[in-house]
Amino acid sequence: MARFFTRQRLLHILVHLVFWVSLPFLPWAILQQQPPHFSFWRTATPILRMAVLFYLNYWVLIPQLLARRRFALYGLAVLVLMFLLHVPMSLHWLGIGTMPPPRPGTTLADRQQFQAIIVLVTVLVWMVSSGLRITSEWFANERVRRQMHSDKLTAELAFLKSQVSPHFLFNTLNNIYSLAQLRSDDTAEAILKLSQLMRYMLYEANDPRVPLEQEVEYLRNYVDLQRLRLADDVEIEFSQEGQLAGRLIEPMLLIPFVENAFKHGVSYQHPSAIGIALRVVGDELLFRVQNRRFPAAAPLTAARDSGIGVQNVTQRLQLLYPGRHHLDIDQTGDQYIVTLTLALPHASLPFS
Repeated sequence: MARFFTRQRLLHILVHLVFWVSLPFLPWAILQQQPPHFSFWRTATPILRMAVLFYLNYWVLIPQLLARRRFALYGLAVLVLMFLLHVPMSLHWLGIGTMPPPRPGTTLADRQQFQAIIVLVTVLVWMVSSGLRITSEWFANERVRRQMHSDKLTAELAFLKSQVSPHFLFNTLNNIYSLAQLRSDDTAEAILKLSQLMRYMLYEANDPRVPLEQEVEYLRNYVDLQRLRLADDVEIEFSQEGQLAGRLIEPMLLIPFVENAFKHGVSYQHPSAIGIALRVVGDELLFRVQNRRFPAAAPLTAARDSGIGVQNVTQRLQLLYPGRHHLDIDQTGDQYIVTLTLALPHASLPFS
């Protein structure tokens, strides 16, 4: 019931009520004359006839003829309906013929003038009926379009997010497999870190947005897992500044950039260094990931070098943060640098 009486529907009903309440006084307002004393017959009957025109046009003619582009038949139907209603309606309002007698002093010129006004009012009723119906259809179509867009957006995001977990899990299992082959003492700790990562992915990252603190902790666990796998001569720096509490972010949004740095920025033949810096300033997150580029990777374009994960997150940013983010992927000399600026909502505020 509450859904039925939405604000738009109540406004729609109010417009109809105001129109029908004011319509009986419109001819007299045009004539700038005082309306006669109230007569139910003289007032209600013409209004009912006008309502026939209004709602036949509203519920039947426009949906069945105009909406189906049968313009000629629609125009003919409207003209016939107006003609059939005009003559008896004029007699009712003026009190001519078998109806109550006309007002004292009413001349033929007065009656002709009034009939012309009745024609004008009839056309006005048709125009209001058509305008309201077309406007109502436009709003209904707009609601459907927005719902379809929302459903499409949800489906796209679900698809993109579903690509993250298998892609990440595949790489991480390869890392642990490498440790197991080396019979490393860090294998057990790596499995523990992976279980923490998987717990976050399976149970906490299903919400539309998560606390920024959880996302950063997830990044730290991933970086720690990589430290266990890599040699000590690979420099890994992770820095964090600003207040993280009370901020929200799309889950699994930052990990593709970090994963990409470890995938392409580590070489066993050249010195390797990966820098990850995260800073919260006001309502913005400044996130920067930097890694070395090696000669074999130099010819690759930024799109190919970034891999599936970065292309994926770029699409998600466009869908989730339109006009509220700036992503810069730059290759400078032997460095590959990703810089992301993101507007962060507060946890206490509603979000879309």
